[in-house]
Amino acid sequence: MADNKSELNPELFDMMRRGQLSANKILSLISLRELVDKFASKPFLEEEKLQEIKARTGVEPDILTWGDYFQTEIASRYFDKTDSDFSKIVDTIRFDLISAHLIFSNKPNYFVDSVRGQALVSKSIDNSFWTLEDEENVHLEILLDYYDQMGIGEKPLSVSDRVWYESFELKQEAV
Repeated sequence: MADNKSELNPELFDMMRRGQLSANKILSLISLRELVDKFASKPFLEEEKLQEIKARTGVEPDILTWGDYFQTEIASRYFDKTDSDFSKIVDTIRFDLISAHLIFSNKPNYFVDSVRGQALVSKSIDNSFWTLEDEENVHLEILLDYYDQMGIGEKPLSVSDRVWYESFELKQEAV
């Protein structure tokens, strides 16, 4: 990714100008983008897809990385939340990415197949009848999708992420 890119995706400039993103939200979004791009080892857009878009439109799209995707998705979905709730959403994504790394790294195929199978069964049930286990099955598949699509397990987990994760778990239990 080019270094001349803004830390905030250009897709969000209008929201910022309209006052929909506070300074705290913008800082959260910048850290989210950096975090997601640190975890992702697979591209959001394959090179040939990127070239196809550039050939068709004459310009490079604004959303080039997984960090760009998460930043714009979270900003547009949750801009109306309080700064505190917004920060919790960003922390939850960090927790989920670390969880995906810890849960799925070096796991055999039958484990992955089992996760997908259990999620399939749970999703076949009307979600108004879901048990806690059904919710967990579907959430685990979402983590597995992050893991696969983003290539999360390709890079080792940093010490700072491990420490943050363990303190986050303790805070959640204390709440």
